[in-house]
Amino acid sequence: TGDELPYTSTVVIDKFEEEIHFLIAERGKEYFDAHQVLMLQQTTEGWTAVIEGSETYQVLLEGHDVISQWHCTCPFEHGPVCKHIAAVLYAVRDEIHINRANASGEIDQWIEGASPEVLRRILKIEVRKHEGVRADVYHEMKSEK
Repeated sequence: TGDELPYTSTVVIDKFEEEIHFLIAERGKEYFDAHQVLMLQQTTEGWTAVIEGSETYQVLLEGHDVISQWHCTCPFEHGPVCKHIAAVLYAVRDEIHINRANASGEIDQWIEGASPEVLRRILKIEVRKHEGVRADVYHEMKSEK
């Protein structure tokens, strides 16, 4: 980490918790659950993200389903994987699973079978988070009145 070269090994996204120290995985999960992984982007080489904590750090992962190199700008020196990298591994795994569920039509099936209460709850959350969704709901609902 820090100014060193990226760490090289192999981490399988679906099994990464078995391959890193459990305390690091636990701290990374806390960051992921607290939505501190920002701007996750898939690139041709792998993944990039920004982690917002007491400081802001950048994480780079090389690879997609199998990560072969990683780097974090934090000063962690107690092992090959810091909590920020672990948080991004959680985010990447989540993104891959979401993309698979979307591609298979599973998300569409869930929406079709969801109760109106669940759909309202999801829509209210998304309206608060995304200006575009808020505008879409406004225009759609305004035209119905």
